[in-house]
This record gives sequence, C-alpha cells and structure tokens, in this order.
Amino acid sequence: MKLTKTDKNFLELYSDSKYDKPSVTIDAVILRLKNEENDNYRKLPEKKLQVYLIKRNYPPFKDCYSIPGTFIDLNFELNETMKLCVKNKVNLDEYYYEQLFTFGGKTRDPRTRVLSVSYMLLTNELSTIENGKWFSISTKILEEKNTPTNNGYLKTKTIQFDLESDNYTSKNVIKIEIKKENLLETKNVEILKTDLSFDHIKIIFYALERLKNKLEYTDIIFNLLPELFTLTELKMSYETILGEKLFDANFRRKTSKMVAPTTEYITGKGFRNSQLFKHNSTWNFNDLD
Repeated sequence: MKLTKTDKNFLELYSDSKYDKPSVTIDAVILRLKNEENDNYRKLPEKKLQVYLIKRNYPPFKDCYSIPGTFIDLNFELNETMKLCVKNKVNLDEYYYEQLFTFGGKTRDPRTRVLSVSYMLLTNELSTIENGKWFSISTKILEEKNTPTNNGYLKTKTIQFDLESDNYTSKNVIKIEIKKENLLETKNVEILKTDLSFDHIKIIFYALERLKNKLEYTDIIFNLLPELFTLTELKMSYETILGEKLFDANFRRKTSKMVAPTTEYITGKGFRNSQLFKHNSTWNFNDLD
C-alpha cells in the first residue's frame, strides 16, 4: 500500500524518541536425528534427537553453552539475519527453518531488555556444521498434576531436561503450567535449573514442542531423514521425537501416502534386506486418514 500525502506529512514530523527501544536478537535451535550404532550388528541403529550448541566467547555467561544467535541488523530482514548468523557462526548451509516464537522476559538478558526472535532449524546427519557440539536430548517427567478448577483446570508438569555430549551433561529442570479458565488457556514455562546461557533451555523446549505437534499433521519429519530410508527407520524417528512406541498398523496407515517405494534395498547387514523409500513430494494435508 502506498503512503498518502497525509502519511508523508505526518512522518516528516514524527519522532520515536519518546518510546523505549529494546534490543532484538535472532536465536536458532538446530535439531537433527543421529544414528547410534549398536554393538550387536543384527540390531538396527538407535535414533537420538540432538541439538547443536556453541560456547559463548564473551560475557555474560562466557564459556557457557548456548544456541547460535546474534543481534539483528536493521538493514536485513529477520530471515536473512538468521541465515547469515547460522552461516557465519556454525557454517551450516542446508536446513529447513521456520520462525518459532518471540521471547521477551524482562530479566532474560542481564545486559538490557532483549527480545529474541527464535527459529527452529532441521537438518540431517549428513550435513556438516562447525564450532560447536551436538548434544543428545533426553527428558524425564519428575512430577505431573492435573487440578480441576471451577471454570477449567490447572495442569503442571516438571521435566528434567538433559543434554549430553561426550563427557559433559547439561542438566536442566523446567516447569510447565497450563491454566484453562472458561475459553482462555494460558501457558507458562519456568526454568527451575539450567547451566545454559540466558533462557536457551526454554527456547529449545519450545522447538521440541513445535516439532512434536507438527508431526501430527505435516510431513516435517522428512527434513530430519536422508533422501532414502526404510519404513522401520521412519517409524523409529517418529518414536524418538514423540518419546513413545507406535502401533505398526496405525503408523503405516498414517504415513502410507507420505512415502514412495524405490527399487533399492539395504543389503549386507545382520538383519534381513529392507526396501528403501523416499518422501512423496506430492503429499498434502488432505491425504491424512
């Protein structure tokens, strides 16, 4: 829409000096699925969901792990800033991305008021990445309560959130509170314990929740897989992310139109030969049963 003459006259006199201006950053949660080989060659590799973290070079939180991020450049769009950040800091080129959430807690950064526009990035095991480490993600529910109220309910869940790489494990605890009152539902995530920078464990949690939710109605999971895969590998990938076992019949029915068979097979392993499949690029939401 073009500016009118009235708009232009207004802008000539306009000043934003009376408004406080927060700093704004871009933060990127980079996720992948990694095959963990078994000692028993007859068993399929296990899947591990991992997040990529880098060490901070400067205060605050110097030498602590964090997700890659940077302050925005006013000359670039948000997506462009994110791509430059990921390229310059970890040298990652190929990935799926989507904007995740804006985090703006008053005390999330000790320097000043900083808003973080976060992104979720998905890549696969074949992608190269530098200057940090992959951390395997494991979660455990420590406490869970569901309390009815007069007009709704209050659900609370305390989760232990461990990130493990080599000989180091980052132990974190978060508390999720979901309050429903009539038609209004609010969600609050509180960090009870973390050794990551800022509120980055909360941002990682939001990315995992987004990924889990989108598994139900999209084909987003194929961004985490190689071009060719077995149906067993696909099922294991779903189970790793969701943290639960799936019934074979239900899983096959749900994903049957998402994949297309190839003429290739995995051979020479300790288990029987398995046909390889690829993503069906024509799949859409209406194909869900």
